[in-house]
Amino acid sequence: MKKKLAWVVFGLFFYLLFLLIKLPASQVLSRLSLPPDVDLQGVSGTIWQGRAIAASVHGLPLQNVSWSLDVLPLVLGHISADVQAGNMRNSDEVSFSGGLNLSEGQIQLNKVQAYLPTNLMVSLLPLPFPVKAEGRFKIQFDELEYTSACQTLVGSGQWLNAKVQGLNGMIDLGAFNADMTCTDNNVILTVKEPNRFGLSAEAIIQANLKYAITGRFKPESDLPEEVHQAAQFFGNKDGQGYYSIKL
Repeated sequence: MKKKLAWVVFGLFFYLLFLLIKLPASQVLSRLSLPPDVDLQGVSGTIWQGRAIAASVHGLPLQNVSWSLDVLPLVLGHISADVQAGNMRNSDEVSFSGGLNLSEGQIQLNKVQAYLPTNLMVSLLPLPFPVKAEGRFKIQFDELEYTSACQTLVGSGQWLNAKVQGLNGMIDLGAFNADMTCTDNNVILTVKEPNRFGLSAEAIIQANLKYAITGRFKPESDLPEEVHQAAQFFGNKDGQGYYSIKL
């Protein structure tokens, strides 16, 4: 009798384990209260190895999202996953690749690389007038830890194939490079030369999204005259031919 009971217990255990391993992602996610700015469509696979045909996060559209969820961190109440989305070879798509960790209001990113179409990002910004721009933003986070404010950040950003609309067509600005760090819980974005705009600047972004930008720029002489005319709105040049920025 005891032997039969043991077999029943073992059988039930492995059956429940099988159900847990094969737990459908669609069944789990449909019962979770996702943040209002997160939407998943066409979910398939298991909760451990799943995918979504499309998703939207903070207004950013994502295609072909897939994830691989680690089991052990769940025991400690953490979510740790490797996430892939979009196609980095498609300049019109948002793409994302890297490690994501969530726990008690803390966000950690490890070895993350993302590409964002410039025209899409510009359309989401609260600009006082319409701006047409082209290219792609490339963002890399070697390490990011954010808990209500920036704790740790090692990363970089680029504006690739940068172009803006001028009076006579698109103006080619080449590429811009920036480093990203954290200081006193603020995100520090530092843009350095060389670039066609001769721009070097530092942006300090606080947790409440207030910001301060200081720097200088000197457009290359072969850029269209309208660029040089617009630069004069920043005041007079210094002795080296640079205009000052303070926002």
